[in-house]
Amino acid sequence: MNTDELKLRYLAGERDFHEVNLSGANLHKAYLAQANFSRANLHNANLSQANLTGANFYKANLTKADLHQTILNEAILNGADLHGANLHRANMIKADLYEANLKGAILKHTFLNGANLRRTKLDRAHLSWANLRKADLNLAHIRGSDLNGAKFCDTIMPDGSIRNEDC
Repeated sequence: MNTDELKLRYLAGERDFHEVNLSGANLHKAYLAQANFSRANLHNANLSQANLTGANFYKANLTKADLHQTILNEAILNGADLHGANLHRANMIKADLYEANLKGAILKHTFLNGANLRRTKLDRAHLSWANLRKADLNLAHIRGSDLNGAKFCDTIMPDGSIRNEDC
């Protein structure tokens, strides 16, 4: 499937695109809210400034994808591979990233308010100035991550402690 076909099918009301191969696809500024991309291959895809509110990316391959300024509020990203993805200034409010791989991902200035980051791999991730208010990082791996300037309020840290310095 190519990007034009995907957009036409979406406009016609289709939402199920599970296991689709869109590696390297250009979906810049696409509106694909509530779409199902579970187990899809979106490696190196350009999804920058797209609206993916409530979309399902369960176990999807989003390695090295460009998702900067993308709206992923309430999106399902359980077990998704976002290794090396660019999520700079993305909106991921209440997103579910349980057991997702975000190693080396760029999450600078990203809104992760209320996000489920339990058991997420965030090693060497760039989270500077990210908003982590009410986020759950319990049992997440954050070794070598840059948390400079990140905002914490009712944030559950990997060890189960609560950080509140920005309430």
